[in-house]
Amino acid sequence: MKHDISTPRIAPYARISDSDEERAPGLDRQLRTVMPLIASRGGDPTHEYVDNDKSAFKEDVIRDEGFEPWLADFIAGENDGIAAFDLDRLFRQPLDLERVIKAYCHAYRKQGRQKPVLWLPAMSLDLTDEDGQTIARMLVAVANQASAKTSKRIVTFYRDEALKGKIFSPYPAFYRNKDGSINEDKAVIAHKAIADVFAGIRPTTIAEEWRKNGITTARGGRVVSETVRRILIAPGIAGLAVYKGEILLHDNGEPIEREDGGLIDVATWRALCELLKPRRDRNRPTKGLLSRTLRCGRCGSYMVHMRKNDTFFTYNCRSQDSGGCGLTAISGPRLEEQITCLVLAYLDQPIEAAEPEVAPGTARLDEVTAKIAELMTAYRAGDMSGSIVFPSIKELEDEQKKLRSQVAQQVRKAKHVTSAAEEWPTLALERKQAILDELFEAIVIAPAKNVRIKGVQTVYDENRVTVVWRQPSKS
Repeated sequence: MKHDISTPRIAPYARISDSDEERAPGLDRQLRTVMPLIASRGGDPTHEYVDNDKSAFKEDVIRDEGFEPWLADFIAGENDGIAAFDLDRLFRQPLDLERVIKAYCHAYRKQGRQKPVLWLPAMSLDLTDEDGQTIARMLVAVANQASAKTSKRIVTFYRDEALKGKIFSPYPAFYRNKDGSINEDKAVIAHKAIADVFAGIRPTTIAEEWRKNGITTARGGRVVSETVRRILIAPGIAGLAVYKGEILLHDNGEPIEREDGGLIDVATWRALCELLKPRRDRNRPTKGLLSRTLRCGRCGSYMVHMRKNDTFFTYNCRSQDSGGCGLTAISGPRLEEQITCLVLAYLDQPIEAAEPEVAPGTARLDEVTAKIAELMTAYRAGDMSGSIVFPSIKELEDEQKKLRSQVAQQVRKAKHVTSAAEEWPTLALERKQAILDELFEAIVIAPAKNVRIKGVQTVYDENRVTVVWRQPSKS
């Protein structure tokens, strides 16, 4: 049915901020005023455009459920304007107003469409007219200033609370409940992810497993590798108080702790951050089970997985161009079978858990951190000049960085990934490789004494394989 051009098609719009409900009741209250308003002024309402839990003041928020679709539809000629409960429901940023003014003027003056409307219960604004534009700009500027003042008060309040260790967030971390307390079920998932990272499992693999198990982000979104990384490197996981990305400190330079605690200690968190740093030289996943541990007995180079056909593969020393000798090779399936038997026999043994070691540099790291805090306290009090304090702090920070790296390595060594033998067949390739990394220093393949005879491969010789087990940590 053709639309009567004498009846403007008006889009009902409603918006509300800071709501965790699927559809906040305030939206319907606004629409109960907007729908009769459209009818009383002779408009034909289109479908509703609604932004639930969306701020119009925050510049980084995109109103992709209501405002943006409405504007796109207006530009496409699918409606002739908009009606709202109040102007501040539509605009709190001057930039959004200017976008609508530009769209209205283009539609009316360039395309020859009927005059677009902006209807409110208290007034109608003609955004194609200079006077109407001026009034709208003044009202939006006042709304923007009011929002800015409110935001400033809120920021001050929540920062003061954060300095007391009381952290408020409308979107708590993955492993926390809405009140900030630890969610025990998700804490188990997070702890497992932490152990996986120390065992050499990449966030990509962890994210894939989470998706398979139906695990989502705190807001119900799809988990990707960056999601896992962000969860694990966030200071809050170590129970540190953070506000707007900043770790909050006491006057003595020590970090403030959250009242509701964390999942791991600070040393473990720093070790995690070290492991999860983006690095170009980070190992890529390998196709062969033994690719990360096999070494050539002739030249000492790593050996690589080489597929011969759909059912057979070998492990070969890398070519001379790649740093190897290219002269050692062994049957892949037979070697993996031999090593798997060793692994399963080891995993079947009862192992008594060892007491965790304290990293050698931990005490010195604490001393250095305390010294930095002491110097900064003296500087703030005016007892020492900056020319003395900051060069000293620079030297201490360099030492602090080295010590943190040492402690991170020690923490990583203390983490174990070994599991029960019956789990082995169901483990992903990367998890099996992590277990091999923990068990073996290297697996050395000696050169074959025999060569091919009449085109037939010589018999597999288990004695060519030398396993170098990792030595247990000294307690």
